[in-house]
Amino acid sequence: MTPTITAIGNQKGGVGKTSTVLGLAAALAAEGRRVLVLDVDAQANASSTLDAVGEFDMYDVLSSEDPGTLGQAIVPTAWVGVSAVPGSRQLARIESETMLMPELRLKTALWEVDELKAFDDVLIDLPPALGRLTLNGLIVADRVIVVTEPAAYSVEAVAKFLETVRAVRKSPQLNPTLRLAGIIVNKAHTPLTNEHTFQIGQLKEVFADELRMPLLPRRTAVEDAASAHLPITTLTGDGATTMSHLYRAHARWMIEDAA
Repeated sequence: MTPTITAIGNQKGGVGKTSTVLGLAAALAAEGRRVLVLDVDAQANASSTLDAVGEFDMYDVLSSEDPGTLGQAIVPTAWVGVSAVPGSRQLARIESETMLMPELRLKTALWEVDELKAFDDVLIDLPPALGRLTLNGLIVADRVIVVTEPAAYSVEAVAKFLETVRAVRKSPQLNPTLRLAGIIVNKAHTPLTNEHTFQIGQLKEVFADELRMPLLPRRTAVEDAASAHLPITTLTGDGATTMSHLYRAHARWMIEDAA
């Protein structure tokens, strides 16, 4: 059995991409799935929250000539059901280093890695940029999920990010089978402000079939969970309970979409 590989990103930072990756990882694990998080973001915030530390990290994986490095870089995390390949600040060097076929490094690293068979889902936390690291994630993914907030610049960034997705899909040498699984709206105000209502309407108009519900509201419980290095599905309180239910709703459609 091979896992479903999902790249999660947006070219714009600050939309809550990493917190969404972590929320989905926790939700998928709560649904009984075995989850692997590949942290391709040089900020490595997902790795920090997961307490993922190992001898090798994602920079080692992408800079190594040995495809077996990824298998050695997989480590258990503090979260039940979730493993990870830790990120590294050194990943920023990938964007400028001279190396052979830099965009295909992750694809080479994933080639015939037996350790992947232990997982149902691989979630790739992409960086907030459209460079080599993002391309590495998109080229190996089965599907991509875009995370955005209902703000003007973020909505514009969705269109630009999807241009890159289309370029990857258009090339037979890159990933012609890559597909858009959905767009998740994060940090929505409750009740919705006029601006958020307008921006969500814009998203629905352009991406009606791809917009995935429910909306994810802005809740301090998400930040509390990250600060405590705990899955939000294990926290108590109204905010945490609400977010857990919403993440699990998204996890369920992800499971159905992969079937």
